[in-house]
Amino acid sequence: MSRNYKYYLPFIFLGLMWALVLGCDCMGDDDPPVGNATYYVSPAGDNSADGLSRKSAFQTIGHALDILLAGETVIILSGTYNEGLRLENRGSADASITIKGENGTSMLDGEESMKAAFWISESVNIIIDNLEIANYTDAGIVVTNSADITIKNIVAHDNGKAAVSLWAEGYGIHADDSKNVTIENNDAYNNGPQPQLPGKLMGTGINCFNIQDSVIRGNLSHHNVGGGILVEDSVNVLVENNEAQYNDLDASVDEWWDGGIWVDGGHDITVRNNLFSNNKGPGIEISDEDFQEPYGYVFENNISTNNYYGIYIWNFGTSDYPSEDILKMANNQITGNTIQDTWIVPWN
Repeated sequence: MSRNYKYYLPFIFLGLMWALVLGCDCMGDDDPPVGNATYYVSPAGDNSADGLSRKSAFQTIGHALDILLAGETVIILSGTYNEGLRLENRGSADASITIKGENGTSMLDGEESMKAAFWISESVNIIIDNLEIANYTDAGIVVTNSADITIKNIVAHDNGKAAVSLWAEGYGIHADDSKNVTIENNDAYNNGPQPQLPGKLMGTGINCFNIQDSVIRGNLSHHNVGGGILVEDSVNVLVENNEAQYNDLDASVDEWWDGGIWVDGGHDITVRNNLFSNNKGPGIEISDEDFQEPYGYVFENNISTNNYYGIYIWNFGTSDYPSEDILKMANNQITGNTIQDTWIVPWN
């Protein structure tokens, strides 16, 4: 089974070509203005205020983002915000934009009608921190064609139930075609299409495609309809200290897509010190789906237990583990899975 991203590559290519034709700088302005203000947003605020204190907070996040410069911060005060926000061609390599909530009490609610809480495109040096994000049709957060992006301390749940974008399957957090992405200490649960559609594409708690020099660390991805963590066609990615549990990968009676973690394509991917358990499907899935000859996979000190399968490996042309230049396994505990611990097929 396939996510079929390659089907959409012509559309992505055409979009990039149009951006070049139109003179779009896809990683932000060369010398964007830089500020040092901190703005506040509150449901009880007023967009005609100056936003520079709690007492003079803006009412909407969107209004704050309209005036925000590189180097500045938006603090989202406690409450619920029904907004879908875009950051496009924003940021500076030398000065971050920070958007953060307050003590876990700030929530963005898409009301099952908006695509994503944050859609970050062609931007650089953005930090999204300490927010609850729920009820967006496609994903809680989308990062695309960007660099130096940090997504941390986010609770992303009940997103992607009815994805409407061309590529989307329903995600908690999604990053594609980006560099230096850090996804850290987030809790992604109950994301993915609902009701579940047998034999159809499925969602992922943390979904990454074609990312580079990135880190996925310390996250919980659980009870999603689909996979826990996907790392596809990516280069130099560290996946460590995550837990992917109770994800429903059983797309139909006897087949599934994804795993607690699924690594496919790309090279130099290290997966270590993670727990994959109680997933309906394989805890660990490793593949060469499109015959790209990936290499430099390292899996070490992981636990995969009480899944349907402990580890599922396919399309490497062997019924045994691939050679160590492709896949190096060390000190993993793959035991106690309900159907079998290890399943390797030459082709699929």
